[in-house]
Amino acid sequence: MTGREWGDLPREVREELRAECGSIQRVTSLPAGLTGGLAARLDTPRGPVFVKALPEDSPSAPLYQRERLVGAVLPEGVPAPRMLWSGHTTGWIALMFEHVAVQREVDLGPDSPDLGDVMDIVRVLGEALTPNPGAEVPSVTDNVEFLRRRADALLAVPPDDLQSLPAYRAARAGLDWDAMAGDTLLHADLHEGNLLATGRGVRLIDWGLASLGAAWVEAALLIPRLILAGHSPEQAEALAEQVPAWKAAPEAAVTGLAAVWSLFREYVARNGPAPIRASRARAAAAGRAWVEYRTS
Repeated sequence: MTGREWGDLPREVREELRAECGSIQRVTSLPAGLTGGLAARLDTPRGPVFVKALPEDSPSAPLYQRERLVGAVLPEGVPAPRMLWSGHTTGWIALMFEHVAVQREVDLGPDSPDLGDVMDIVRVLGEALTPNPGAEVPSVTDNVEFLRRRADALLAVPPDDLQSLPAYRAARAGLDWDAMAGDTLLHADLHEGNLLATGRGVRLIDWGLASLGAAWVEAALLIPRLILAGHSPEQAEALAEQVPAWKAAPEAAVTGLAAVWSLFREYVARNGPAPIRASRARAAAAGRAWVEYRTS
């Protein structure tokens, strides 16, 4: 999706940013991802900062609002860029963060030097964000309900090419809303695109899907990403064992969550926008391998 440019920002928003920075010496546009908003590095007298912004009527605006709420309360111990300022002016939401110098992409594959940092992040999130430090975000069950509707639509009329249908149906039966409930602030979207390898270790960004739930859910949502990166399901779950909260995860609830996570991607691989179907099919295959492992 094409992102916005600096000149697309209303004058009032640009003036607010200039006032906050003192002055802006240079603007460098950066990839905006799927949101279609502005992403830019601003060079200022106090050093560089990162800014993201988009109109309040954008489909992605609720994600920015959620990230704004999290940024206001995120404890210092969480390895994430600090939110320095936020504004909601003339129909635009703008967020300013510490600029992070990225050295390379994070690697979640087997034997990656980043795995230790990533698993430490999951552990730290469970400890530092329990109880919720005050972010007014929805329950993780709202996120999962979005997945469940599409998962159940696929199971109701399964396509001929859907593999492992009996395993999916058995796993889906274990989905347990009460088991996912809790008072931990979850990032709920850990993957390579939201992790930055820096000179100070791995940093976590993009809290647009942040939600409240049981601490074990964070580790569970990472496992299919690890499988997608090349781990076997057994290896991925062994990594999750490093996270104390994972050890308390109810078996059936984890399997149910694995099913709807994967079935959602099976659905998008068939019905989503053409440019993302292939990547969602690969993710679905990883999730399916995890479901088969847990139901075998």
